[in-house]
Amino acid sequence: IPPNPSEMLGSKSMKALIDALKKVFDYVILDTPPVQAVTDAQILSTRADGTLLVIRAEKTKKDSVVNSINLLKKVNANIIGTILNGVDTKRNSYYYYYGDK
Repeated sequence: IPPNPSEMLGSKSMKALIDALKKVFDYVILDTPPVQAVTDAQILSTRADGTLLVIRAEKTKKDSVVNSINLLKKVNANIIGTILNGVDTKRNSYYYYYGDK
């Protein structure tokens, strides 16, 4: 691991790797640490076709979500949606499930 891993993520080699993977696979998913923790998500979002923001129900604060969105917008990330994890479906009277078999 290099002394500054973010340099590796932003390198030409990483771009070439992601571009090569895009040619082979229909979807390439890049899972990163939280946006506010380190710059990994911001760096890799510039290499991605779309960015999903993962939010934990009852835990992630609104200020944190807004700040994360602003950080991603600063690097022109294409934010295509959010994923809401940790919803207590027994506690909430309404929820919707979608999936393929």
